[in-house]
Amino acid sequence: MSQVAEALSPSQAAEASAPVAPIVVVGNGPVGMRVARELLQRLPGQSVIIYGDEQHEPYNRVRLSSWLAGEVDWQGLAQPLDPPLGACFEERIGYRVESIDRDHKRITDNSGQVQPYSRLILATGSSPFVPNIPGIDKSGVFTFRDLDDTNKLLARRVRSHHTVVLGGGLLGLEAARGMQRANTQVTVVEHADRLLGHQLDEDGAAELQHDVESLGVRVVIGDGVAEVLGGERVTGVQLRSGLTIKCDTIVVATGIRPNIGLAKEFHLKFGRGIQVDDRMRTSDDDIYAVGECAEHRGEVYGLVAPGLEQAAVAAADIAGIESHYAGSVAASRLKVVGTQVFSMGPMGAGENRHNGKAYVYRDDDKGIYRKILVKQHRLIGAIGIGDWNETVRLQTFIGRTAVIWPWQIMRFLRTGFIWPAEDSQSVAAWPATTIVCQCTNVTRGTLSDAIAKGACTTEAVCKATGASSVCGSCKPLVNDLIGGGALKPVALSRTLLVSGTIALIGALLMLFAPAIPYADSVQHAWHWDVLWRDGLLKQITGFTILGLFVIGLLVSLRKRTPVLNRLGKFDGWRLAHIVLGLLVVVTLLAHTGLRLGNGLNFLLMASFSLMLLLGGFSSGVIALEHRIGGAIATRLRRQSVWFHILLFWPVPALLGWHIFKTYWY
Repeated sequence: MSQVAEALSPSQAAEASAPVAPIVVVGNGPVGMRVARELLQRLPGQSVIIYGDEQHEPYNRVRLSSWLAGEVDWQGLAQPLDPPLGACFEERIGYRVESIDRDHKRITDNSGQVQPYSRLILATGSSPFVPNIPGIDKSGVFTFRDLDDTNKLLARRVRSHHTVVLGGGLLGLEAARGMQRANTQVTVVEHADRLLGHQLDEDGAAELQHDVESLGVRVVIGDGVAEVLGGERVTGVQLRSGLTIKCDTIVVATGIRPNIGLAKEFHLKFGRGIQVDDRMRTSDDDIYAVGECAEHRGEVYGLVAPGLEQAAVAAADIAGIESHYAGSVAASRLKVVGTQVFSMGPMGAGENRHNGKAYVYRDDDKGIYRKILVKQHRLIGAIGIGDWNETVRLQTFIGRTAVIWPWQIMRFLRTGFIWPAEDSQSVAAWPATTIVCQCTNVTRGTLSDAIAKGACTTEAVCKATGASSVCGSCKPLVNDLIGGGALKPVALSRTLLVSGTIALIGALLMLFAPAIPYADSVQHAWHWDVLWRDGLLKQITGFTILGLFVIGLLVSLRKRTPVLNRLGKFDGWRLAHIVLGLLVVVTLLAHTGLRLGNGLNFLLMASFSLMLLLGGFSSGVIALEHRIGGAIATRLRRQSVWFHILLFWPVPALLGWHIFKTYWY
């Protein structure tokens, strides 16, 4: 250290010994708070300062519609940082950053305070887009974007007789639901040809519109506002079609615009948003942008989940961890005016006939509409109106463009479900990589790890992982996981594993090992080939195989017969079935010497060997189910057992022919 100090000038030595400037986060919405939390966890000794320009503690903007509807209190809306123990951070509430000095790496806020930074992260979000409509500036016109907007609408709701909501997107529909709570008449005006046009196709939007109108909300589609009527205050709207709607309140929910004022003024590259690379860096390597203000590969995401992914990537990059953001597949899993809506992939306005083949299931009596999009045998998109307990798994599958099998499509067309019911019953049975919390991208494995480390309540698990910290819709899933607990090994799992492995090895030997040679000399003490030369021994081993086969069949039938299930425990009978299979393997070796034969004999031996192979594989899956993951293990077990049974059917006919041929000839 002393040699290095001597090589530096006094000013350089002073700079080297100076403390590292804080990391500054501009914006304390869900994305800003996520990046701050990630930084404090990854860099325990690093100081972090968070700016929020609203006069409120950090809150969850995603739940503003629930606040407007009176479904959550402040505790349910608030989003405190909850930093790690000993973290060095400061929250500056009510301070707006007004300038960036990129040369000297410092910012200035609206109080005139200058703050140096080592890295600057812009999470400035977006602002409501207000269209240029004559009269839009009249009293009685509101936006719906932040807590102040929502509180104004809360106060207005009790005095409003008729509210017109401009915009049939998510915010517009949620505003309509909230304003209707005081028995206010509500009309939604959407200029496009459907509600939620970016998320839903025409049929799905029609189903949603039916649900919205059944709640008493009037919906006007394919029309727009030409003028806001009234003097100083709103008295109505004139639509482009000429229709006049009398009202005293207007809520503008016609979209958002990224907040890129700082980027424009201080010469960061921008398009629709602040342009960033795959590490979320702007054109200045020390400045990052995340969330709704960021533009990545020409895409600006208006959803929280992509912003949270970006926040994690930015924090990792600042911490020196190799991390890249490759973009997000747009996913919406939300509750719109009481109706569950799911949309992911190139659906809605982004759908065209070149995207893939669509398959639809609907049940009009239950208000269910489901659609999946398949391209080259891979699941790339889905729409769901109404409750659908597969949406979490769908998100994982679509995100990976996983293969969807023909029988899964047939099941979907018949029942509306891609996976069997037992695959979706318990979250504990889901694969570890399945995303449970869409908003924060928390997987089932992460939740299970938190539970294993001592988090024993829903609140403790959510606090430890960040799950359910945004929209809260996954809390029942977390609760289900806690109730389900960790998967336990099945009874006799080790014995099953050993037996299954032996059966696998025996079946593989039958199929691929060379035949045991005949004795080539009379000098051998024991002539093993007598097993295949002596007719009596051949009959003994042959009828032994037949007897074992019949007993194994009876045991198998017993396992599937409710009346016989009272005789002993299932686990013991399953083990007996596997042991019988092992005895068949040994007897087959004695009967054939690993010779498969020709013609029908070959088909018989191949069927027998494959049946044993799949039986052994199924035993191994059952034994390792607690390690593989319940859903995958269930699927593997079901498929292997199904093929095991399928290969059984030719065996009796082939075996009968073999016996008949032997005695006839």
